Formats: sequence, C-alpha cells, structure tokens
Amino acid sequence: MPEPTPTSPASRPPPRPSSSRAAGPASRPAASERRRQTRRADDRPPRSPRPDADQRASADLMRLRQADALQRHLPAALGASLVITLLLAAFGPRAAIDPSVWLWALLVTAMELALAQFWWNGRREPRRKVGAPLLRRLTAGAGLFGVVWGLMPGWMLAQSGGDRSLVTAGLIGLCAIGSVTLASVPNAAYAFLGGLSAALLVTQGLYPGAFDGIGLLLWGGCIAVLASAVRWTAQSLAARVRAEHLSQQQGELISLLLRDFEDQGADVLWEIDAAGRLQRVTRRLAGAIGLPTSELNRRPLLAVIQQLQRDLPDGERESRGLLQRCLTEGRPFRDLLVPLMIRGQACWWSLTAKPLTDEDGTAMGWRGVARDVTQARLADRRLSWLAHFDTLTGLTNRAHFRVLLEASIQRLRPGSAGGRGTQGGAVLCMDLDNFKTINDTFGHPAGDALLAEVGQRLRHCLPREAVVARLGGDEFAVLIEGLTETASIAELTQRLLDALAEPVSAQAAQLPVRMSIGISRYPADGLAVDELLQNADLALYDAKSHAPGTARFYVQRLGEQVRRRQIMERDLRDAIEQGQLSLAFQPKIELKGWRVTGFEALMRWRHPVHGNIPPVEFIPIAEDCGLITTLGEWALQEACRCAARWPAELSLAVNLSPVQLMAQNIVSLVESTLKTTGLAAHRLELEITESVFIQENRSTVQQLRGLHDLGVRIALDDFGTGYSSLAYLRRFPFDTLKIDRAFVRELLVSRDARAIVRNIVALAKSLRMATVAEGVEEPAQVLVLGDEGCDQIQGFLAARPMPAEEIRNFLRNWRDQRPVVPPSFQPGVTDAMPIAWKDSLPLQAQGLPAAAVIGSPASGPDGVGRVTAPMSLG
Repeated sequence: MPEPTPTSPASRPPPRPSSSRAAGPASRPAASERRRQTRRADDRPPRSPRPDADQRASADLMRLRQADALQRHLPAALGASLVITLLLAAFGPRAAIDPSVWLWALLVTAMELALAQFWWNGRREPRRKVGAPLLRRLTAGAGLFGVVWGLMPGWMLAQSGGDRSLVTAGLIGLCAIGSVTLASVPNAAYAFLGGLSAALLVTQGLYPGAFDGIGLLLWGGCIAVLASAVRWTAQSLAARVRAEHLSQQQGELISLLLRDFEDQGADVLWEIDAAGRLQRVTRRLAGAIGLPTSELNRRPLLAVIQQLQRDLPDGERESRGLLQRCLTEGRPFRDLLVPLMIRGQACWWSLTAKPLTDEDGTAMGWRGVARDVTQARLADRRLSWLAHFDTLTGLTNRAHFRVLLEASIQRLRPGSAGGRGTQGGAVLCMDLDNFKTINDTFGHPAGDALLAEVGQRLRHCLPREAVVARLGGDEFAVLIEGLTETASIAELTQRLLDALAEPVSAQAAQLPVRMSIGISRYPADGLAVDELLQNADLALYDAKSHAPGTARFYVQRLGEQVRRRQIMERDLRDAIEQGQLSLAFQPKIELKGWRVTGFEALMRWRHPVHGNIPPVEFIPIAEDCGLITTLGEWALQEACRCAARWPAELSLAVNLSPVQLMAQNIVSLVESTLKTTGLAAHRLELEITESVFIQENRSTVQQLRGLHDLGVRIALDDFGTGYSSLAYLRRFPFDTLKIDRAFVRELLVSRDARAIVRNIVALAKSLRMATVAEGVEEPAQVLVLGDEGCDQIQGFLAARPMPAEEIRNFLRNWRDQRPVVPPSFQPGVTDAMPIAWKDSLPLQAQGLPAAAVIGSPASGPDGVGRVTAPMSLG
C-alpha cells in the first residue's frame, strides 16, 4: 500500500469545526496530540549559537600576535636581505658590466624600505588590532618580493664564467631568513618561498642550464624543509594564541565573578605580591579599611595591619604574628581572626587566603578574602559572657564559680602549675533572709533591684582578686584565695554584714537587707568543689537556724549531722520490714472525773546500731524523702488494730501530717482502715497542726470535711504556736483544741501564759470544742488548768507513753496509781515566783524517770513525741 503523500487526505489534519457546537469528542484527541507535540518541541534543548564573537576575538588575537612576531624579526631580516642584495649586486656574475643588476638592486632596496616603513609605523604606535586585509597585503607583498628578488639570482646562475657559490649562498640565506621572519604569518612565508621558487623556475625556462637536476632536487628539498619549519612555527604560535585567548577568557570570567562577588557578597577581596605588598586594591577594600586606595597600593599588608592594631591591647596583637608565620611558610590558611581598630571602632576580620604560583611552582603572591565578623564576634562574646556570668547582677554564675574554685584547688596540689605550697582559701556561701517575703510583698522588680544592689555592695567591699558569684535566686558565693586565718575571715565577713545592713531603695520602698553567711576553708575543710560548697551550705544553714544575719564557720559536727541524716534516710526505708518501728500510747485524762478517756498513738524507732531515734529526728527525714505516707499508713493500721481491742468508751488519737493530707486520699485510707480493723469511726480522732493551713487549698478542706462526714473527730494540735488565724476555725468545725505544752510549761510563772490558756479555753467553749492540755508534769498545773476550765490533760503527770501490751494493766491499776493533786494553789502575782510545795515540783525532781525531748518542734521535755508528720503518730 503506498504511503500517503503530503497532499493526500490521510496526511492532512482533520478539518477545524466551523463552530463550537461542531467540536465534539473526535476533535479533542487531535488537539491534545498537537499540544503534546508542541510541548515536546518546547522541551527540546535550544541549539547553541555558533560562537562567532568568540571566533572573531580569537582571530583578532591571532593576527595581532602574528604582527607582533613579524615586528620583532623584521629589522634583522631587512638588514640581512639588504646586505645579501648589495653583495650580489657588487660581486655576482656580470654584476659590474650589466646595469640591470643595479636596477634590480635599487628595486629590491625600495621594497625593503617599504617594509622598514611598515616596521617603523608599528614601533611608533603599537598596534592594538590587526585586520585581515593587512595580512593579505603583507602576503601579496611577500610573494612579489620573492619573485622580484629571485629573478636576478636565477639570471646570474645562468651566466657562464662566474662564481655561482655566492649566488647559491645568497639564495639559501635569503630563503632561511624569509622563512624565519615570515613564519608567524605562514601564508606570507609560503608566498615568499613560492615567489622565489617561481622566479628561479622562470629563469630556468628562459636560460636552460641554470640548474642541473641535482641542484633542482636540492632546492626542492630545502624549500620543503623550510615550509615544514614554517608550518610547525605557525602551529606553535596558534597553540600559544589559543592558550592565551582561553586564559584571557578565564581571566575575564574570573574578574567578572570576582566583581560580582565583591559587589553582592559580604567578603572583600585582597591580593599581595611575592614581597607581601598589596596590589590591585579595590575601592571596597579601601573603604572597609578606611584608607585611600593610593595609600594602600604597593604597601606591605603586615604594615597596614600593624597600623590598624596600634591602639589595641597587647594581648590582641598576636594575630599579626600568626599571619606573618603563615605567609612566611607559604601554607594556606582559613578564618584567621584579626582584630583591628577602624575609624575608632574595634572590629574583627576573618582572613582566608591561598598562595599564587606560576607553572614552575614559583611563589607569585597571595590572594584571599576578608570578612567582617564583628557582629558574630560580639554575639560569641555575649554568649560566652552569658555562659559565665549572671545577667541580673553581672556576677560570676554557678558553673563558672565551680570552674574557678576547681582551678584554685588544683594550684594547691603538689606538682601543679602555679602551685603555692600550703596556701589555701575560703568559700563563703550567703543567703538573704526573708527574701521570699520581700519578693511577694513588693513584687519581683523590687526583688531584682535588691539582688542587683546586693551584688554591687559585695563587689565594692571585697578585695579585687575575690570572686563574687550569684549561684541562683538569693544565693551568693565568694571565693577568696590566700585567706585561711579565722580572724581575717571573721573580719571580712563582718565587713560584708555591715555593708549589707543598710536598707535598699527600690520601687519607692525601703527594703531591709539581712544576710546569713556560711564559711568553709580549703584545704582544711576539703579539697573537692562539691565538698567545700556542701560544707559552706551546712554552715549557712546552721547560721540561719540559730542566728540569722550572722556568719558561721563549718565545723565537723555539721558534717556528722549530714552523714547521720543520710544514714537515717537509708535505714528508714527498711525499718518497717525489719520490725524496728513500734507504737507507744499516752493516756488522756478527764479533769472532772479524773478518768482515762483515750490514748494518743506515738511512733518509736529503735535503730539496731544507734538505739532509740526520737521522732523529731526521723519524721522530718521521712517527709523529705517521701517515706512519710508509708509510715503513716502503717501507723494508722497498727493503732486502729490495737484500739479495736480496748473498751468501747476509749478513743484513739492519731497525728496526721500536712504532707500526707495533701499527698494522699486520706478519706479512702481512713475508711478502709476502719473497715479492716473494725474500729468505730467516732472513736478515732485525727490530730492536725496549724501548718496545714499555710498552703491551704480547696482539696485540704474537702479532705477534712470528708473525714468529718465519716464520723471521725478532728483535733487541732499545738494551737496558737504556728499559723494562728481564727478564720480557719470558722471555716472548719474542729472537735478539739489542744493547748501546746509551751503555754502549759509557763502556767505557774507567767501571767501571759495563763492569759493565753484562759482565752484558748474560752474560745473553744464558745465554739463548742473540747480542750486538751499537753505536757502536764506538775500537780499545780492541773489546778490552774482546772480553774481555767480545761477539759482534759495529757503528760507525764498522768503516765508516760507505754506499749500496747501495758494498756490493760494501766487501766486496771489507774485508780490506785493516779497522782495526788494539792487541794488548792495560789500562784501569786508576779511572773517569777518560788514554787510553794514539793508536790508541785517537776516529776524529775521527785525521782521519776525523765524522757528525751522528742515530738514536734513545739514539743517540750515530756517525752510525748507526737508525730507532727503525716500519720506520724509519734
């Protein structure tokens, strides 16, 4: 089947529809195919245009180099040609008798003078561009010169009787000179050799016998050799020109890129020669340095840097020496930081460069870039400063202080760099007293102003070499090397306390300042950073606990207390499982009927090594390490289990810790314990302290109300000694108020104590609450409490705490063993009075056993040892 021709219907595109209605699905594939073809055509890479401009530039450069080479060789060639021409005219065959020889010599000389004029014009005004017509005229002239010059030697060779050697030498010499001279323009060289050969052949035809066969063969060989030499020379010149043109192109491209890089980039280009002198200084480099271009060109780079570093400190001039070493050793360098002082402003430049060498590896200089990294350097300095100093006070921070302290300790050790023998130093840890109160009362801006002022005062009253640091919050520290004597340190700390005694003005308020100081010394108190800081903290805690606003030195007993606490914390975790914990019960006595109404459960710990540990020591440890909830649950379960076997009229009191009240679901715990042990809810009384209400929240009140709804009684322990506020008595209906032993102890000697007790009892009665007096040890105290209307007492006068196994015997023998109270007692009228009767003396004076001071921080020496921690029961 024949293929369709371009005009056949099969080859024609489908007809375009006459209207949009006629365009149906059949036309869409064709349109889609056309679009795909169009896209494929558009996707084809465009043909690269012929580099005509590049070729023209290369040809122009080639012609210019050809003319330059001809310009160099032409004077010698013309001189040699003139000499040969004159020799032949003077001494050639028949030269003296034939005037045509001198005519020929004049014609050749005229042509040589024209070539000399061509050379002189090129020397006077060096050509920047050589056109192709000039080379064509030069080629034509070279051919004509060869023809004219070759006619006479050919005629001379045909003459008989003459010396042909001079003519032969002249021909060969002129051929060689012409080939060498015109080799850079091969067409002109070929034209010259061809014209000379053509003239000789013409004379051979006119005068047979001028050349024999061997002569013609030798002449042809000579011409071939010279033509090959011309060709090789022309090829070498063309290769050099192409390399030069490529080099120029690359140079122009590099220059363009460098200019664009310098105009748009952040870097500045610089270049020096082999002697280290700046060259090709750009306006941007001169502007960046702040000196004129004329002053910078050909000036040594190191001298310029020395001038710009003249006003810098000596420590910042080391970079110049490093740069000089890099340039001397000839090794590349990168990001060499050089500080400079430009227009009175300190700045930093980052220099990067590599050496320049020629093809033989000879050093030609250096080329590189310089970048202004001042902002980055300032940012790095800022980050470094933030890593070492406190932003609020400007003092050294904790991390840097530790590094400096470690360095000072290292200098003490034998063999260390800078060791100073037995010399040591002191570490002072300081803390502002009541800073949280100031912060909460006057606001954080006032607190920040106070901290900043304290930092300034510390710096001003300490030696210059001392390191002052803010460790965080209101904690400060001082490191002083070479100060180990107690008297010198005490004098220094007193000066610090005196400097801080003056109030600080901030936020239109006078803020009081009081600081406590703890001191440790090295090497006496340790040779480790953590050890010294911990010992100073222990001394600080001792000062804040016993004498706020003073300074305390670290002593060994403080470390022993810490180690004992760590041992207690470790062993307390296993105390329950190993059966070291137990409960003791102290009775409550009703004053009206002098009968036992119940017992308070108190926790005891008998350590296998340290013996009896008082609750006042181990309960705070249990609270801090998170064991108090476990101890509280065990104590509640054990106490309720014991109380379930008592007579039904006896109640059980268990102390509940604020920590446990906030950390546990006490309602669920108490409810499940009562169900498990079978103890009636109304027989259980939970005692809480006023510290519960310091961090009172909605959950606290809900927990207490939930306990009250179970039928459990709630007692407020140590009333009046802690966070005393009548508001919580209104919000929550307590069942019992317990009068703290501190007031009971002073009943017989202080009017104020009696007045406080009287008011507490009256307040309780008005709120329909029972009252219990703790720490009753003297019979006279019973009389005063009875007169004031107190309901119950608790203390050593009635009985000491006892194990659960002794309760039954105690109840059985209570009527026979209960203490005898004097029938009356008149305490007198002063706050300091003698005791009236022996019966009213403390039980210890009557030979009764004394107890250790245990219990809560408000407890006295009656040994009750109430657990003021969660479910502490002791």
